[in-house]
Amino acid sequence: MSFTTLDDFLTRASDRLDPIEGRGGLSEVGDLDFVDQDALGSIRPAAVLIPVIPRIEGPTALLTQRPDTMASHPGQVAFPGGKVDAADLDEVAAALREAEEEVGVVPQSVELIARSAPYITGTAFRITPVIGVLPADFVPQPDPTEVADVFEAPLDFLFNTANHQTGTAFYKGKHREFTEMPWQGFRIWGVTAGIIRDLYMNLYES
Repeated sequence: MSFTTLDDFLTRASDRLDPIEGRGGLSEVGDLDFVDQDALGSIRPAAVLIPVIPRIEGPTALLTQRPDTMASHPGQVAFPGGKVDAADLDEVAAALREAEEEVGVVPQSVELIARSAPYITGTAFRITPVIGVLPADFVPQPDPTEVADVFEAPLDFLFNTANHQTGTAFYKGKHREFTEMPWQGFRIWGVTAGIIRDLYMNLYES
């Protein structure tokens, strides 16, 4: 099954994912096998906002491309987000703060829907994806120090397995397979594609 309508997507997210507040029930996913053993006890909390925009021509998700100068995941496509700071109330607050800093999202304008499964990265981050709906007329205002580029991909592209390609790599001495979703010159892969793929499985295959 694949994406059909925005209303169906949001209903599935509300019914099948973790609530914005309260205890989550979804199991961690990701690249735990690739985390160095000495980093297992110090996995750092992080969060991303999956910003859904109900455009007239069809709903999209806002994505960014990280600058090549970033310390972690340089040059990769990502959702707005970053590490949870001590001043953040929780991962949801961190996702909203980072989205405001990176692309100009006004936190109060976001309709928060649900949290997807925490994603463990090979660089020892535990990322909580937060789904939120932005205003239909949202115009991104990217901070060039944190964002090299910004673009939107349709939900009916991201949540259609016909567009989920499988790539292979040799990483930290191990063979691994990963999902990638090329879109108009942007390579959506790695952690971001992993988050999208897991979200697809929870919404449409569970």
